[in-house]
Amino acid sequence: MGSSGHIDVESLPQPNKHQGGLDMENRPLKFGARRIFGLDLSKKTLKACRLDEDSGFEKQNIFDEKMTDDGRHHLASRLRKGDYVAMEGGSSTSFLARYLMENTEAEIFVLNPCKLHIIFESACKTDRQDCIKIAKYIRDTNPSNWCLIPVPTYEETSLRSLINSHISTKQERTRAINQMHAFFNLNGVSFLKKSDLKESGRRHDLVDHYFPDGIRGMQARLMLQDLDNIELTEEAYGELVRQALLSRPRETLIWMSIPGVGPLTALACVAYIGDGKRFSTPQQLRNYVGLVPRIDQSGIREVIYGVNHYGCMPVRRNIVQAAWSVANLSFDCRFKRRWTELRAAGKNGQKIAVKVANDMLTIGWTLLKKGELYNGLGDFSYLKRKLRIYKMTAIDSRCFGECLK
Repeated sequence: MGSSGHIDVESLPQPNKHQGGLDMENRPLKFGARRIFGLDLSKKTLKACRLDEDSGFEKQNIFDEKMTDDGRHHLASRLRKGDYVAMEGGSSTSFLARYLMENTEAEIFVLNPCKLHIIFESACKTDRQDCIKIAKYIRDTNPSNWCLIPVPTYEETSLRSLINSHISTKQERTRAINQMHAFFNLNGVSFLKKSDLKESGRRHDLVDHYFPDGIRGMQARLMLQDLDNIELTEEAYGELVRQALLSRPRETLIWMSIPGVGPLTALACVAYIGDGKRFSTPQQLRNYVGLVPRIDQSGIREVIYGVNHYGCMPVRRNIVQAAWSVANLSFDCRFKRRWTELRAAGKNGQKIAVKVANDMLTIGWTLLKKGELYNGLGDFSYLKRKLRIYKMTAIDSRCFGECLK
């Protein structure tokens, strides 16, 4: 560090192309740390606890850093080979973890916050206590039992931010439509359906007819303006989604070849599942998404509950919606037959949707492994039609030969 307090970037350890920390999940076979750093992150600062081998990993050294460029440089300058650095997954985690992986020789671990019971079940939850608990968790838990999650690449982080922003915008549009529908109902126009307010021209006509002037008219037009702006934002995000999918043609075409899967579901799968290589089995993927049932078993008693909610929400939300959509397909396919069979067996819609979504994930994982498109419809005319509808005919399909020509 120079006398001015700034970090000399050139003095930092350079990234090692063969360093284990650059793997998606760098889980050591056995504990071999010389120092442990437990980090608790916030948007602007981080609190860190360092445990040293010299003190038997007992003495706690607490320090603070800022979540700025200089703060990250300073933290990186503290780290060296043999250090274990652990942090809880969150919105600030991905960039810092990837930065430390690329600029230090330390081993970086990101812990699954949904399974880190020492944090979210704690009676005393402060930044200081949390960083100490994370450091002690790494010290006291066998590495094979660490609840790790893979660190996304910068591209994956960007795609995930895009899909979450698009989902948020769609939810904001739904909220605005509900608010306008409630306004009409409050003012005696109770026969309208929410679907009557989804199209911009129809909304404006209704407002002009029922609220031509006065305070109610001004309020209704403010709601119209808000909803129109949200729809413009949603349209812009739709174009970004299209461009993102065109940049990942292999995974995009595989997911969109599955009946019921549209651009938003495809992008969620591309962003969070990627090429699927980090999942050894379809069961691992279903568990990651959060579509496996919770089981409570003791002796001869066994109770199977609904799916857990600890998985990947963007994929789970969209793949379940895709499963719902197959019930209305105009053609026959294995997913629609599955839906019909389960409905005939008396299952309710939500349970059917979860089972069909699990089938979709299993088939998607298999197709990713084989590098093939779904061909359960006899040909690929359905996929070609989908690409035309969503203006994605320019996608690079060379990896699948001549089948999409």
